[in-house]
Amino acid sequence: MKKNVLLALVLTLSLVFTGCGGNSSSAPASSNPASASAPASSVVEASWPSSKTVEIYVPFAAGGNSDLCARIFAEALAKKTGANFVVVNQTEGNGAVCYNTIANAPADGSIIGWVTPSWFTSYFAGSHDLKPTEKFSTIAVTTAMTSQYLIVPKDSPFNSVQDLVDYCKEHPGELLFGMQLGSASHYYAENARQNLGVEWNYVETGSGDAARVTAIMGNIIQATTVSVVSAQQYYEAGEVKVLAALYAPESAPESMKNIPTLEEAGFSDITVKNCNFLYAAKLDDAVCEAMYQTFSEIFNDADVQKQLKDLNQEQVLCGSYAEATEMVGGLYDSYRGVADSLGILAPGM
Repeated sequence: MKKNVLLALVLTLSLVFTGCGGNSSSAPASSNPASASAPASSVVEASWPSSKTVEIYVPFAAGGNSDLCARIFAEALAKKTGANFVVVNQTEGNGAVCYNTIANAPADGSIIGWVTPSWFTSYFAGSHDLKPTEKFSTIAVTTAMTSQYLIVPKDSPFNSVQDLVDYCKEHPGELLFGMQLGSASHYYAENARQNLGVEWNYVETGSGDAARVTAIMGNIIQATTVSVVSAQQYYEAGEVKVLAALYAPESAPESMKNIPTLEEAGFSDITVKNCNFLYAAKLDDAVCEAMYQTFSEIFNDADVQKQLKDLNQEQVLCGSYAEATEMVGGLYDSYRGVADSLGILAPGM
């Protein structure tokens, strides 16, 4: 009797353990998918765009270079993805409204931005309180293939960078250097001044290359910086002298290929380069990677590159989303250092 009870108990326990999966090899692999596969987040690739419409916000007026580039990209992205890409110009508050729009956008990449280093400079000036390296994800960085150029009047006594440096050292603070206060031209000039180790006197000329070239040709100022387009136009016409490229260009007009860089002239190239940023609200890294891949494909499209070249906006794209993040940090630090030296950092910056 006891033997029969004991045998029944053993058989019962065996069935219980077998039924509960104690012998896991007898159960089909698909009976417990959670244990048979990795978490969904690690195997599902992010895709972009996930919405039918994506808005690209630009903190500048329609018709400018940044706006025109954004529209080239919007058209190419729409063609590639089938989604509707719309450029929105939001200029209020020196870009502050645009930056707030991006920062407060849904975390799905449906609202993105295209901006220049004014993103940094307006932050340093206190126009907005959204730190570019903390409050946003930088998807991609493009760097202008051309450089900025140091120019002087055609009848200037300066025929080289060294001539200008020698004059500034003999007459500290007397040379009149044109720029627009707080703009990229101000940062280029100050970075160059530091690298040359001289003192000069800044003169506000107003916005844009045209205003600075007019001041040069009227001998109101003795030196300034302009884009390659302006430098080439007036250099080939014999209206200005071009002393140097502020940093090494990827490409230069044939007539200006012998113009030395600051480094070739015996000094250091500037580090506050002319870049553009494709950015968004803080997003998951997987989404950022997907956005970069899609953008890189259209950016490198031959038709897109031709359109950029026609606008004199040839650019080089960073190699990855990770590189974009690293680049934006380095550029931010360079611009901040210049702002600090100029004494134009807003309190708390």
